[in-house]
Amino acid sequence: MAMRKRLAPAITVIAGRQHSFVASEATLDIILQSKPWPSWLRQEMRSNWAGETGAVAIYRGCQSALPSVACRAKRHELQKFVEEHVASEEAHLRAMEFLVSQPGERSWMPATAFGWALGYLSTKARGEHGMYVTTRAVESFVEEHYGDQIARLEAELRAGLAQPTEAYTALLEVLRGACADEVAHKEDAAKRIDGGSSTSVLMDSLHFSAVYWASRVGAAIAKRV
Repeated sequence: MAMRKRLAPAITVIAGRQHSFVASEATLDIILQSKPWPSWLRQEMRSNWAGETGAVAIYRGCQSALPSVACRAKRHELQKFVEEHVASEEAHLRAMEFLVSQPGERSWMPATAFGWALGYLSTKARGEHGMYVTTRAVESFVEEHYGDQIARLEAELRAGLAQPTEAYTALLEVLRGACADEVAHKEDAAKRIDGGSSTSVLMDSLHFSAVYWASRVGAAIAKRV
């Protein structure tokens, strides 16, 4: 049975701009009318649930590693960054938990453990810079991940294949809202990354690629496991 706790909009301020993710209980109840989902969407929603679970854990892992950031000012800025972003991710996760409500619909992949380790190690090993690179990499993938779902759902709605229309339209809006938040997170992180030396740039490139492709592989596994 779907969770029945009240779900309020989450409003966060990121890089001086206000972003909101709205997924009211009434809207989510409408989306539930779209079930049973076609196979492709069931897999995507399974992956979305795992992804949002992991996203929250990444920020929690970073919070655990905050004492390792020696510079007080940089530690304070990272703390604010994490608090703002995790509020959005928790709102996304509450919505996904409501929709992907049955145990059989959820991935068995240990997204919490993987996410926490990624956030912790990124911060512990490379400080605030490492967390910003990780965030940018993860959100670059998530933007594509949600974008593909949104494009396919839009096409199916135009073709009249997604019925009932109201339920699938509501789901589309929730996905668009979550995607917009993730893009804002990516852009915020990108602005905080200093260019540095050629060695640092190379390290950033390797770091970004490793996290981006790990995210892509993890999402693919979550769709099936």
